[in-house]
Amino acid sequence: MAATTPLRHFSFSLPEGLDPQPELAELRRDEPVARVRLPSGDTAWMITRYDDVRTVLADPRFSRAAAAAPSGPRITAGRPSLPSSILAADPPAHTRLRKLVASAFTTRRSKQLRSSIEGLVVELLDTMENGGAPADLVTHLTQPLPLAVICELMGVPDTGREPFHAWADALKSVTAQPAEATTAALADVTAYLGELVAATRADPTDDLLSTLVVARDQHERLSEEELVSFCLVLLLGGYQTTAERLAGMIYTLLCHPDQLDLLRAYPDRVATAVEELLRYPQFTATGLLRVVTEDLELGGVMLRAGDAVMPIMSSANRDESVFTHADQLDLFRADNPHLTFGHGVHHCLGAQLARIELTEALGALLRRFPGLRLAGPEHPPLWKTGLTIRAPRSLPVCW
Repeated sequence: MAATTPLRHFSFSLPEGLDPQPELAELRRDEPVARVRLPSGDTAWMITRYDDVRTVLADPRFSRAAAAAPSGPRITAGRPSLPSSILAADPPAHTRLRKLVASAFTTRRSKQLRSSIEGLVVELLDTMENGGAPADLVTHLTQPLPLAVICELMGVPDTGREPFHAWADALKSVTAQPAEATTAALADVTAYLGELVAATRADPTDDLLSTLVVARDQHERLSEEELVSFCLVLLLGGYQTTAERLAGMIYTLLCHPDQLDLLRAYPDRVATAVEELLRYPQFTATGLLRVVTEDLELGGVMLRAGDAVMPIMSSANRDESVFTHADQLDLFRADNPHLTFGHGVHHCLGAQLARIELTEALGALLRRFPGLRLAGPEHPPLWKTGLTIRAPRSLPVCW
């Protein structure tokens, strides 16, 4: 099959909620490597089966650097990329960058942060309970928790955190905001991070940003542009992705009262439940683009050097050949090799830290509020729309 395969028309506009698009199941069954037109007008091969997605994520012939180049494919037109970021690097550049921060995200280091995360969760839930029901979980828990954790790790002062909410949404916009707004947001956050780097140079401490500044200034292990891009990826990725996942996981759980009751009966299984709540909801219909560097076959389709591919992790997570009863929420699923945190060299650096945040937040929430429920039709959740992700913008609950 050549690149003249007819284009599939696939909707990248996700409806409210976290249910999977039925088109993804159809593609897995009938055309797992499908040519689609992206909102930018560029074309790409959409990869929907689990094994093929893993191959794209791990095989070095699928290049992130080529996809992030100025001439590379784009999901949406006119929006800037970060060619100097770790997300846009291939080995050996990626290996060099990842080693700089690997020590901050080890399992041991993440576990050391657990007690401070526990305390922060308690403080946030105290404030929510004191304010009375209904309360918005996004405002009181799912947004401030990961922002505080990553900012503390990085060394971002309290006074500089508020704009990150708007910046993060703008940088993930597909149709929610014009391209100019994304460009402006990138300029604003880059300028802020440049000022933060300068302040850290003048007064370094033992935070992660100081480590990166030393690596830049004393050892020349990364460029100034790489330094700022690194900060952007760590801050927005570490904050927004975890915030959106946590809100979506809680919403999903509250929409499945039988599973919620089961988890309340076995609270020691929260960590297992978190893995299923990472797998089950469809948070996105896109994936980070790659470019094929040589002719190769994938899923029975011949791809040519220069072709763009887009692995869809949310589809791989529902692959019926890998997950038994894939379309059922099973909080105690024993075998759960989901790809929510990626695979291969780009496997999420902060995966263990995110798991701790998600587990501590969900466990404390259910212990504190055994009657937790959605606030009802008079206070419905509001949803983020027009972004590369979907998640509740507000999540009113009662208890």
